[in-house]
Amino acid sequence: MEVLDMKPKLYDEFQETGGRYSYQYRGTLTACQKCKVNESRNIPPVLSLETTVNDDCADLILSQRMIRIKPNPFDAPQFFEIKKTERTFNGIIKAEAKHVAGLCFAICTNGENADPDDPIVFRGTAQQTWNEIVNNYISSTVPFNFTSDIETVADFKSGLTISETLGNILGGKEGSFLDTFGGEFHWDNFDIALNSSRGRSVNYKIKYGQNVSDATQTETCENTYSHILPYASISSHLGGEVSISAPPVTIPNHSSAYQKVYNLDCSEILKPYVYGPETAPGTITIREAQAMMTAYALQYASINALGNLDINIDVTLRAELDEMNQIGLCDIVKVILDPFGTSATAKITSVTYDALLERWDKIVIGSPKITMADLILDKRRFIS
Repeated sequence: MEVLDMKPKLYDEFQETGGRYSYQYRGTLTACQKCKVNESRNIPPVLSLETTVNDDCADLILSQRMIRIKPNPFDAPQFFEIKKTERTFNGIIKAEAKHVAGLCFAICTNGENADPDDPIVFRGTAQQTWNEIVNNYISSTVPFNFTSDIETVADFKSGLTISETLGNILGGKEGSFLDTFGGEFHWDNFDIALNSSRGRSVNYKIKYGQNVSDATQTETCENTYSHILPYASISSHLGGEVSISAPPVTIPNHSSAYQKVYNLDCSEILKPYVYGPETAPGTITIREAQAMMTAYALQYASINALGNLDINIDVTLRAELDEMNQIGLCDIVKVILDPFGTSATAKITSVTYDALLERWDKIVIGSPKITMADLILDKRRFIS
């Protein structure tokens, strides 16, 4: 019975009734041979599994039905909607499923059909903005609960003027919750949390040759920039708004091999000010505005590492170590760089969990400061 408890559970398609989803249990995937859940930072988890035609539920594994399984050592079992199935001649059945949070893309705001050039704007925290959208811009009942500990107050436009899916409003595009308020998502079935930090700083050390058996480094320059161009709209002393920009700013110590410019809207920081000539009282000049924009742009480039190459290290862990299950997605861990104990901190940006064996299968360390040359030293140097 203990083995069966770890097996995935199969349910019928969700049925929407009165703004809530109901579901009917169909059985346990008794012959399941593989069941892994992958989750990356701010992306809902996805599930892949394999079973055989001898499974008690073999004929019931169909798209749009739900799989329920524990996705990591910490969270309760989660629902995943089957998106794709594959049946081979050798009797293997494969299925791919996405977390139930994907149902957010089936919910749309009404849109007020206002002038797109004069969009509706709501100003508030992430929690206040969610409440405003759900209560006043979506006519159907939303089955999801939302919480956030982020107290930042910002202007929000997405989905208010023109109809948009709740999924895109949360994190699918520019101007989304994630883009506006920052933070890290945590998905727990129908409970969605956007908090300033999902992970913890844990006392766990990753050391090649001891708790790491294999690793692969990937490097991309898609989000690497050499310059940042600040622009903004600011109120004019004559009424209305004027558009201004500052000269492109070189990002210090950038890694881009050629010129690549990031356009940064600085309107928010100029909102308290009015543009005008030096002789106009209570105004700032264009040079003063540009100086503020340039300082903000340099700070933004540093915080968001716009000049850095994206370097990820996929780490295959030695599964027999029970202490691995103390770390989780978005946690901050220590990576030992040499046999003398020199370390650097790094964030866990992606995890793969073996739900059948109840242990991590792989983690991804995302950090521009750690490379494979740092991580993988001669294994013998770590042997005391």
